[in-house]
Amino acid sequence: MKRFRQIFITVVISLLLFSALAYGDSWTGNKRLTNNAGNSSSPATAVDGSNIYVVWDDNTPGNYDIYFKKSDDGGITWTTKRLTTNAGARYPSIAVNGPNIYVVWTAYATPGSFEIYFKKSDDGGVTWSPNKRLTNNAGISWLPAIAADGPNIYVVWQDDTPGNYEIYFKKSDDGGATWSANERLTNNAGTSSYPAIAVDSSNIYVVWQNFMPTPANYEIYFTKGVLF
Repeated sequence: MKRFRQIFITVVISLLLFSALAYGDSWTGNKRLTNNAGNSSSPATAVDGSNIYVVWDDNTPGNYDIYFKKSDDGGITWTTKRLTTNAGARYPSIAVNGPNIYVVWTAYATPGSFEIYFKKSDDGGVTWSPNKRLTNNAGISWLPAIAADGPNIYVVWQDDTPGNYEIYFKKSDDGGATWSANERLTNNAGTSSYPAIAVDSSNIYVVWQNFMPTPANYEIYFTKGVLF
């Protein structure tokens, strides 16, 4: 009986250890991706299989620009490329579909204000298209987010052209060659900001934070778009 109890306990412990290994979290150690003289901030990432892509803004050149880093071996080794030479390019977002990589960011347009810009690569980040300006508004276009599904690309951002920040939307169905007109998604009394976007086939999902006068705090809002 005692031996049976020992065997039973051993089996239970083995099952618990197996469960921990099979279903528990496992993380690699932290890997430092930048080592620059300036500030590296506002990172965003996208993955496709073992290919990992990272963008961020960096003021090492003397003003903020967008940088890109990629790994084709699951994060073991990395290459780096500077994507912009703008006056103050900030807050990038990235999406990937196979070898096609899409990046948006905010930059100051002269003359004008802060606008949303777009760039793409169709060869996994080796070469890149020229910068494409997506907005031309009276107010500040800020903090873009991007999602992609095949050749369909969707961008959201916050814009204070109406007098306070609202969420706007823009899409391309030809890989970024042409774009729809701006579409305003919110019309709130408070401030709508920090949008995020995801897409699944014809369904587009957008979330953002909204500051309302009553009860005077930020809350999270959601909207869904269906494309036909």
